[in-house]
Amino acid sequence: MITNSHSNNVGFPVYFNIKEQALDTAKLSEDQYDVYVEGKYVGEKTLYAQNEDFHVVGDFLEKQGFKNIEIELNGDHIIVHAADESEAKEMRRALEVYLNNR
Repeated sequence: MITNSHSNNVGFPVYFNIKEQALDTAKLSEDQYDVYVEGKYVGEKTLYAQNEDFHVVGDFLEKQGFKNIEIELNGDHIIVHAADESEAKEMRRALEVYLNNR
């Protein structure tokens, strides 16, 4: 209890309500990743939702008709591997549109 120094009879209680959250389950801010296809930079992907992860890039490519997508996370880089240079070029084109529209 904290009291007023001018009056000995007046005081007010101070309460603290501190809730602890596990840092591994609470997303504190957006995660940002640089996206590469076969070593070439395509753009930046920001993950806004708590349950969203880097696999959303692979999910997008699958919806675009790409098969056997190999995707990996290396630090803050999402790296997409393609079967050949032609497929890599098409993936880069699709991802550029996707990343610029988000």
